[in-house]
Amino acid sequence: MERFKLIKGIYRDILTGPANQLLYDSGWHHNTIVDNGRILLAGLIKQDTFTGIHHLAVGQGNESWDAQWNTETPPTSTTSDFKLVNPHEPPIEVGDMTLTYLDDQDNVVTTPTTRLQLTATLAAGYPPPPNPSQLKTYPLREFGLFGIFNSGSGDTPYMINSVIHPVIHKDESATLTRIIRLSF
Repeated sequence: MERFKLIKGIYRDILTGPANQLLYDSGWHHNTIVDNGRILLAGLIKQDTFTGIHHLAVGQGNESWDAQWNTETPPTSTTSDFKLVNPHEPPIEVGDMTLTYLDDQDNVVTTPTTRLQLTATLAAGYPPPPNPSQLKTYPLREFGLFGIFNSGSGDTPYMINSVIHPVIHKDESATLTRIIRLSF
């Protein structure tokens, strides 16, 4: 029996200060391709109306996750996830991201390949602190890519991938560059 190649994803977060100084680099980590992402791919191949990647949502997640990171059971995304726990609105639209094809050596190429890289920039001021009188940073703990099925009764967002990560306190002057790579 022939084995299927798994759909996989990795991500990297790079946080820089106002003078472009490096504040944090997460390195590369795996993300979770969720079941709804596979449904979108099946719909695309079947030629159902699907707009592709629509947006990247980021969020505060759950503050209780912070204490779990140094335990035997850190918080993780599951393949059954379909939404973020505590998303920020508005999300980052696909038109505000850079999408490129990559070859096997991570070089950008112009023709379609089995690898796609998305780069989203959370610029200074986005997202703003949730309560500026008490917090001067926005605590980021989760993100997800979403696609849209045009269902006729409104656009239905479908999560493609999901990540729960250690909290990143992004202040209003910092920029977070999030790089996501998907392999099909």
